[in-house]
Amino acid sequence: MLDEQRESREEAAPPAGGSPSGEPSTATTVAGRGGFLTPLRRSSVRRLLAGQTVSRLGDHFYFVALPWLVLRVVDAPLALSLVLGTSAVTLGASTLAGGVLADRYGPRNLMLGADVLRLAVVGVLAACVLVFVPPLWLLITLAALLGIGGGLFYPASAAMMPFLVPEEELQPANSLDQLTLQTSNFVGPSVAGALLALTQLALGFVIDALTFAVSVASLFAIPLPKRTPAAPAGRAGAPAAGRGGGLAALGEAFAFLRATPFLSALLGVSLIGNFAVGGLIEVATPLLLKQWVGLAEGPRALGIVIGGFGLGSIFGAVVVGMVTKLPHKPLVAIVLIVPVAGLIAWMPFVGSVLPLAGIFAAMGLALAISNVLFITLIQRFIPIEMMGRMMSITLLGTFVGTPLSIFAYGAAATVVPSVAALFLVGAAMLGCACLLALTRKVIWQTP
Repeated sequence: MLDEQRESREEAAPPAGGSPSGEPSTATTVAGRGGFLTPLRRSSVRRLLAGQTVSRLGDHFYFVALPWLVLRVVDAPLALSLVLGTSAVTLGASTLAGGVLADRYGPRNLMLGADVLRLAVVGVLAACVLVFVPPLWLLITLAALLGIGGGLFYPASAAMMPFLVPEEELQPANSLDQLTLQTSNFVGPSVAGALLALTQLALGFVIDALTFAVSVASLFAIPLPKRTPAAPAGRAGAPAAGRGGGLAALGEAFAFLRATPFLSALLGVSLIGNFAVGGLIEVATPLLLKQWVGLAEGPRALGIVIGGFGLGSIFGAVVVGMVTKLPHKPLVAIVLIVPVAGLIAWMPFVGSVLPLAGIFAAMGLALAISNVLFITLIQRFIPIEMMGRMMSITLLGTFVGTPLSIFAYGAAATVVPSVAALFLVGAAMLGCACLLALTRKVIWQTP
């Protein structure tokens, strides 16, 4: 099955003298070297990464400003939960639809349309905040629309890179994308918080709207990627292009997933990993720091710890981008997660903030490498005409698994007598998922 899928991707590769983004053959020649910066020779990749880096930085202004705006409108935790929860629900609910639409209309077109929607929504929000205090119902409505925009955007974004670079450049290209993401996550919150503390909340929404405009401009400047034709009928692992109804198209994607044990194993580890780690970072870690340093020093300590994770993730993205000739990528991706389980189990016993930040940095390093390898492998074996749908299924593990994890850890924290037990359970879940995946022959056999 996997060999046949590789043959299908090779047959669909761009001919000599061309590239997926329609750029000169010199870039394809250089691509064989597999260097970390090689994808940046392509103008389409440069425009994509530049636009998304700016947009991601702008997102942090929105995320920092929104909670305080809600609490100014209605000073109640329930109001904040309604706004944030509505956005999360609509994000998860529209993700599968985003995958179907990305395959039907192309990832670049859907990214462009989704960002136009988000630009309009955040622009309306910025205008309202500048003129009057928006009512809670309006904030909930706009949050729901932003969630829908995100659900349409993210599967298309995850499916975009294989349309722009050949297979041998996927790993460095994904590493560069991960590097911009983690750098934005590392720098964005502190910059946004410092600037908004000196100005007013409305500026956060204005800046976010402007960065969406930059993303729209960069996407518009990318030449429309050429769609490769579906593999010949009858070839194993070569599904139709999903031109039927939405449910039929999703059925094709799930059928392909069931018929491909390799992808099923990777996605299973990803889902369990998101569930095991998401709640630990969002719920258990703040509770642990509260025990160590108290409520007053808790936010500063959490910032140091999360900063350690971000710094480790940046280094991990660089490392995996440079080691493109790594053999047995599936095995390496899963083996790297095994020590992460050990690090999680160790966390509640280090006793102070700086060692915990060091552990988070090591965890960020390992997970960043593993994530890039996962994404590259999934992109490598998915037929190009099914890329959006399969990426939406992959992202669903994050958009659904992480909120469920936060809820589960929050509920468990009310009944478990020790915070350390939460870390031990999370480590056990993650470790068992990895060991179970390592029992699958396909993980060892796939190069």
